[in-house]
Amino acid sequence: MGRFLLCLIVAQASLPVFAADWSALARYQETISRAEFGTLLRHVYCPSDALTNYLTYGTNCVAVFSTVDKTNPPIFTLRFASAPPALRPSRDALRRIALDPGHIGGEWARMEERYFVRGTDRPVQEAVLNLTVARLLKARLEKAGAEVFLTKDDLAPVTEKRPKDFRAQAAQQIALLTRFESFPILDREAAVADAIRKQAELLFYRGAEIAARARILNEKIRPDITLCIHFNAVEWDECQSLVDDNRLVVFIHGDYLESELADDDQKLRLFSKLLERSHPVELAAANAVASALASATKLPPVEYGPNSGAIRVGENPYIYVRNLAANRLVNGPVVYLEPYYMNNRIVYQRIQGGDYEGEREIEGHRYQSIFREYADAVAGGLAQFLGGKDSNPR
Repeated sequence: MGRFLLCLIVAQASLPVFAADWSALARYQETISRAEFGTLLRHVYCPSDALTNYLTYGTNCVAVFSTVDKTNPPIFTLRFASAPPALRPSRDALRRIALDPGHIGGEWARMEERYFVRGTDRPVQEAVLNLTVARLLKARLEKAGAEVFLTKDDLAPVTEKRPKDFRAQAAQQIALLTRFESFPILDREAAVADAIRKQAELLFYRGAEIAARARILNEKIRPDITLCIHFNAVEWDECQSLVDDNRLVVFIHGDYLESELADDDQKLRLFSKLLERSHPVELAAANAVASALASATKLPPVEYGPNSGAIRVGENPYIYVRNLAANRLVNGPVVYLEPYYMNNRIVYQRIQGGDYEGEREIEGHRYQSIFREYADAVAGGLAQFLGGKDSNPR
């Protein structure tokens, strides 16, 4: 959020990821046709075509190389299926649902830059908002017969690591920077010390925390689908004036950037996500939930430019593919929700009102609790999706 910038967890090579074990892809040999592989790569996972710089196609296979010069042996070779296989994830099997309420909150909220307060009003911590929605949504989904899990249900980190554990790594990374070299000695010392602190914190809450949640999801919960619960925000002025703009966006996985694909871990995750073929279910679920949220909130979609690291996929104007650590590291379909700008004038007043039953009047209009509106819409969208009826964008 920064000074309330839209700040999503964009893929970074410096963030902790799982070890690049390409042997884990052996089970996908001869499970996907070359045509389907090419379609998913071109339209979802790498529309820029940057990955092809690391690929060499054979008669019925593709070899993956670590570098674009391809001088060393390939790190993996995928054999294509000779005929289109029947393997398809089914929505009928989606009964274990994981909810990941974003961010840590509590004493960590200011560090995460997911906190703001205006005067003597109730402080706004995004983690608190996310967890409030997740708890309400869990109850609604369980009532409908689903098995639901939370990655966290408090304001403590999931990871056992703390910022101090990353100081040495942060110091090594900051030592590579040249931007402080022209500073006077004392100013340089102060700037470097502050930069090390910030980098250690970043490695903690954006790296270790997300990796720890992914391990819980992949190794313990093993859900059929994961929903990442977030609120959004838009840049505001130095006076922190509340804004009139208010929008909705839903992310699913894809759009690996050229700079990211230089890292073999990122290549591995691209192949893992592509070959598990969760995209059709992910897109259908995102479509249903995004449409339900759009109907409930009446919000317009977020619009991203050509160099934003996100591209629209499908016909629903609310859905973008983006390579976020939170959906890259998690196996299976992941839908990442970002409704409401917390610094919007009306949204802010609804947040100040907390959770409540019924409706309350704000600036001449009656509003349901924003938390219940969010949870009800997602629950309704999932119910429609699981019932086999895909929604159309509103």
